[in-house]
Amino acid sequence: MLDIPNFVPEYKKDTLYSYEGKGKDNLKEVLTEASKGYCMYCYTKILVDRKNFGELEHSVEKFNCDKLKNCPSNISIACSKCNGSFKKKGEKSRALTVDEVKDFEVFSECGVTCIESCNKYNEVRKIYTEKKGGEIILQPFGIENKITGNKYLIQYDLLNQRFIPSNIYHYRDEEKQFIEKHINRFNLNDSKYRTKEFSKFLEDVIEYKAIPKKNRYCNLVVDLFIEKIREFPKEKSLKICEVIYTQILIKSKN
Repeated sequence: MLDIPNFVPEYKKDTLYSYEGKGKDNLKEVLTEASKGYCMYCYTKILVDRKNFGELEHSVEKFNCDKLKNCPSNISIACSKCNGSFKKKGEKSRALTVDEVKDFEVFSECGVTCIESCNKYNEVRKIYTEKKGGEIILQPFGIENKITGNKYLIQYDLLNQRFIPSNIYHYRDEEKQFIEKHINRFNLNDSKYRTKEFSKFLEDVIEYKAIPKKNRYCNLVVDLFIEKIREFPKEKSLKICEVIYTQILIKSKN
């Protein structure tokens, strides 16, 4: 199993971060660094040939109120498909009410120089994820169940090549359902969209008898795996890759 992280940007003090204007480049840079150059939702590479194809994406949609539009904590970086299609689906059904918006605007401390999310913004995220269609592990920072203390995390099952709810926590049924709905929303296991980069990586390892460097493949799962096997000697790393690839082939035939 590979642990997929929640993404935590390291904002700098006295630096302007915003969705629009002078702080946009700063925000895009700090989010890209946090995501290691991948979409925070589907883990596809957004840095290609020294160009950044990532888009700034609002966790709680910006149409809810102007204050959410430039709140740094409310903005992640995503590929165009996740931002423009998968995340937008059903956005009207999870819109904040007039009273919820008013309460946030009056009492929140969000601003373009924020380096951490305020309590009021955290409340809005909680309200949002409890609405119909709000089962989304919002990035950056992710989602935590305040009752159980469980963070909602995803793992990648290497042998079955599937994203699944993490086994780090003992999730309740409703927590597992939340994570599974997130996985389904972003089509992580859909045959049309699911990544094939890990298999491609294994094939290259077996053919060239070497572990490639990171950032050569188009999905974060490969980089995470490379980080895992770096702690082993080369021969053991190669053997691990061969065993996994053999198991994948066996499973594909069954």
